[in-house]
Amino acid sequence: MATRFELHVRRQVLEFLQTILMIDDEAFRRDSGPEQAADEDWADDDTPPVGSALKLVAPGASAEGDELDVQAVSRSFAEAALSCAILSPQSAEENEDFRPAFVRTAKRADALILDWNLNGDNGATAEKLIRAVLREDTKSPRRRLRLVTVYTGEPDLRQITDRIANATSESLGEDELKWDDDRHVAFSRGPVRVAVFAKEHVQSIPAELADRRRAISALPTVVVEEFGRHSLGLVTTASLSALAGIRNDAHRLLAALGPEIDGAVLGQRVSLAHPEDVERQVEGLIASELAAIVQDHEVGSHVGLPRVREWLKHKSGIGSRGVSTFESMTAELRLRLLAEGFSHEAVQELQDAGIGKKKLAAEATHLFVETLEEKQRSDQIFSMRMSLRSRYAKPSPVMQLGTIVEQEGTYAVCVQPLCDSVRINGSRMFPLLPLEVVSEGDRAPSDLTVPDPQASSGYVRLRVVPKPSRILMRDFNGGPAGTVQVRWYRKVGRFSEVKVKGRGKSWRWVGDLKTDHAQRVVERLSSEFSRVGLEEAEVLRQGW
Repeated sequence: MATRFELHVRRQVLEFLQTILMIDDEAFRRDSGPEQAADEDWADDDTPPVGSALKLVAPGASAEGDELDVQAVSRSFAEAALSCAILSPQSAEENEDFRPAFVRTAKRADALILDWNLNGDNGATAEKLIRAVLREDTKSPRRRLRLVTVYTGEPDLRQITDRIANATSESLGEDELKWDDDRHVAFSRGPVRVAVFAKEHVQSIPAELADRRRAISALPTVVVEEFGRHSLGLVTTASLSALAGIRNDAHRLLAALGPEIDGAVLGQRVSLAHPEDVERQVEGLIASELAAIVQDHEVGSHVGLPRVREWLKHKSGIGSRGVSTFESMTAELRLRLLAEGFSHEAVQELQDAGIGKKKLAAEATHLFVETLEEKQRSDQIFSMRMSLRSRYAKPSPVMQLGTIVEQEGTYAVCVQPLCDSVRINGSRMFPLLPLEVVSEGDRAPSDLTVPDPQASSGYVRLRVVPKPSRILMRDFNGGPAGTVQVRWYRKVGRFSEVKVKGRGKSWRWVGDLKTDHAQRVVERLSSEFSRVGLEEAEVLRQGW
């Protein structure tokens, strides 16, 4: 039975999902009787008259379990406010002909449903389609969340799932394959979720897999449940709610930024000393409208206390104190801390329990995880997301304020003002402030976390030491766009210094600080520049 948190996730999934793509060679629509348009009523060009119905032929002598009533499928999804497109190849040749259309449409579909045995090919086409879709997904720097559901008239569900698992190895070989259970009919692998179900009329199915037999009317529920299994997180659910809000309220953005402001935008472009700056300004306008939509939907409520309570009940393996060493921590005290933070009453209760406030603040994540490895990874990802800008594909990184680079184990952050990072003709010197690496296990505070494939954990913690004497001045050539752009080599971005006597080093691009975090680094550095050393009478310092 689903927990309250799982039901909450499914509601958000249903709000988010919009389009389903299905392929089945046995798709048909039930004949409604003799009132269908007759062949002799058609014109010589085989075009049916306006208002007439197409004459659709149902499958022949195929097994009943393989048949798919298109009208029933479309209606079941429509009743759930979902749209389902159905492709139905009618021959082995059409299996191949339909592949490009399927892969292109899959880029926009929220979920995929495939029949397994397409025109008697024993799963060959379904495997090719899955491989092609995942291969296309891997072309993006950020792999998309993908649900693949097989809805088949074949009884051997395990064999189908095993073959799909092997097919996913090509694109997801580095990701761990996690089976739902020892029945081997559903698994997750990285960003992909795969589940196999039998059509309603399949008879020769093992008794232990009887619950995998589903009616057409249950397909929307199957899609929502399986997508939800891949999205069981508080923040993930909030993200789904945000995306659903943006989808549903896109008209608000279009209305706010309608054609009537085009003249002013172009006038702004003419008036600026550097007209191309208006392109970034328009991006900022759109981003602010998107933020307004997200805030209007109050997506933060999905990590509010009521949802947190449901999450804790769902995560039964955590227990009352997670993996913390706080023996006296109780579920009630943990809830009080979640509700009130370090309020006066909560601090008093901590003292009564013999738990130090400072130690708890440093180890609070331990209360909500099942393993130390999970705690470490959660802290690393969260701290990285809080300080670094997400970059999906474009624009390509450039050297500017907040850019973090690495060379031979030395990390540094660029503190060049933004206005001095553009319109570069030739070369320009850039100030780089080195960052200190905080060793793993060191409980000292740090300022940010960055990804590092060479580190054992995959991440490195860094500390800003804002000393002007540490600044490194390095010379870089500007590119055609007037900026110092990254160059990619084997998926690694590098900024190359100006060569001296035919030799020059390069810096590996690591990431970019968010604007406010980058500005904080500059503020701390500038405060060091503004320190005043005075010679004054000691009697004034020491007192009379």
